[in-house]
Order: sequence, then structure tokens, then C-alpha cells
Amino acid sequence: MNNVQPETKKEGIDAKGEPKAKTRETLVDAVFDMGLSWAEFGVSQGKQALTQGAKTLERVAKSLDDLQRRLHKD
Repeated sequence: MNNVQPETKKEGIDAKGEPKAKTRETLVDAVFDMGLSWAEFGVSQGKQALTQGAKTLERVAKSLDDLQRRLHKD
């Protein structure tokens, strides 16, 4: 028997008939895109949390200012 393999066997073929190297590239691209999406989501959530925190601090500062004015009047 001859053990010569066709060219496609040397490179490797995935289940869809595409070269495995191309499948790895698309998998890496998909994982990279997913990572970017999570990073974008995380940055957005961080911004929202900081914005909400700033608004809360402004309300607290105004309340303290009001309290100071009332104490000063008495």
C-alpha cells in the first residue's frame, strides 16, 4: 500500500471542508471580537457607574450645603 496522502490531508480539512488554518483564523477573529465586545460593555458600565456616582455626590454636597446654611441661621 502506498501511504501518499493528498495535499488536502497534509494541510488538514475541517468539517466544513475548509482548511484548518482558515478555521483557526476565523476562530481567533471571533474570540478577539467577543473580547472587544466585552471590553466595550465593561467600559460603558464603568462610565455609567461613575456618572451615577458623580450625580449622587452632587446631591450629597447640596444637602450638606443646605444643612450648613440652616445651622448658620440658627
